[in-house]
Amino acid sequence: MRTRIPTYWISFGIIVALAVWLMAGPVQTAQTEAPEATKQDKVAPTKVAYKVAQAETIKKALEIQGQIGVWREVNLQSRLGSTVEKVAAERGRRVNQGDLLLTLSEEDLPAQMAKAKAQVDVARSELKAAKSLMQRGLQAETELMAKQAALASAEAAVARLEQDLKHTRIHAPFAGVIEERMVELGQTVQEGVTLVRLIDDQKLKLIGQAPQQQVGLISMGQPVTAHLLNGETLTGKVSYIAAQADANTRSFNVEAELDNPQRLRVAGSTATLNIDVGDVLAHRISAALLSLDEKGRLSVEYLDADQRIARTPVERIRASNTELWVSGLPETVKLITMGRGYAKLGEKVDATPEEELLKHDQDKDEEPDADSASLAMKQAVN
Repeated sequence: MRTRIPTYWISFGIIVALAVWLMAGPVQTAQTEAPEATKQDKVAPTKVAYKVAQAETIKKALEIQGQIGVWREVNLQSRLGSTVEKVAAERGRRVNQGDLLLTLSEEDLPAQMAKAKAQVDVARSELKAAKSLMQRGLQAETELMAKQAALASAEAAVARLEQDLKHTRIHAPFAGVIEERMVELGQTVQEGVTLVRLIDDQKLKLIGQAPQQQVGLISMGQPVTAHLLNGETLTGKVSYIAAQADANTRSFNVEAELDNPQRLRVAGSTATLNIDVGDVLAHRISAALLSLDEKGRLSVEYLDADQRIARTPVERIRASNTELWVSGLPETVKLITMGRGYAKLGEKVDATPEEELLKHDQDKDEEPDADSASLAMKQAVN
């Protein structure tokens, strides 16, 4: 018969085993210290491509945004109360200097003129008689002076009526376009009422503001070119420079007189005014070479004499859609054209002339395993 072990001995054995395990602490895991990393090979200098650029002398133009206005306009007003008798020119019509625009009714002016002329005749006769009497000692000198004054007054009345008759015919004071006609045929008008607004469009006026740092470069009569939004250009000259800056913008108002031989209808539109301010040394570069420095200024990166990356702020002189002229670079400079994004300022680089790189790529057939540095520089063109 098999002897049975009491259950309390089994429980006691389990408790002892647990106590031994707890007193022994956590199991120590052997850790092997990682071997010391090997030193990396020396990093090769960044590859970049450059092209040599030479400064050229060009005309520097100060660029100002402005609004085009008419050179002159006038509101022709009625000089007397009357009725519109004839309309000789409609709105939008081009007229020459002296052309008849409107005719007002003469009303009773002819009758007043006849009466005034008769009074002149009477005054002349009375003055003649007074002179004769004075010569015989029968007329006082004061009477003679009164007759002279009466004649002068009668002649003045005739002159005034002649002007009134002249004012019944409204003529164009200069060649231009009738922008607006405010009255209709048969309409009664009072003295001082505007009848017609005439605009001179043979010339235009562009009004802009020059920064206080650059207004000193502008002088009266300087040649200008205005670039319109529709692609047209107009030429002219500076006609006005404000003596005092605007209190809000601290800029100076500048006006230019523009020739408008084609009679372009552009008054009221905006335009860019380029003012020729003299010659300057500048480089023609791609707009992709521009970047902003830490102060937010336009700048260009180039190679210095030690083949290190350098950067200098530049001033935009002239611009087109694809390229621009800038000043501020050394007269002869190596412009970085590829790989700019991989090199830091002051870093010495492995520079290759752009033409050599392009020639190498032309001579070499396209392969999947093309030189990675060349590909990187191409991708870095900004």
